[in-house]
Amino acid sequence: MRRDVIETHAGGMWLWLLQRVTAVVLVVGLAVHLIVLHAFNLGDLSYDNVAARVASWFFAAVDLSLLGAGLFHALNGTRMVLLDYGFTGSNRRVLAAVLWVVGVVSFAYGTWALWPWLTA
Repeated sequence: MRRDVIETHAGGMWLWLLQRVTAVVLVVGLAVHLIVLHAFNLGDLSYDNVAARVASWFFAAVDLSLLGAGLFHALNGTRMVLLDYGFTGSNRRVLAAVLWVVGVVSFAYGTWALWPWLTA
């Protein structure tokens, strides 16, 4: 394909690629999360034990990457579906702005929820 065709396509090549990258991040991150937490079963399933695990830098990085990748993947997928239903011109800009605001606010809220363990 020619470059101008790819860049002017409704979805965009880079967002298409990032959708695939975040899918891989989600699959790998969820696998690591589930294997470490459930297969290795590091201690009993109590609040204190889970809080100690979440406080480690490893789980903080995994949880924040899952949060960011999940939000991007979901909101970009929503954007692509809505673009398929005819959002064009200025409607596309408004849609992109609304989804960015939703994404940033959701990431901030998720980080705020993890903050007590991230700063411990």
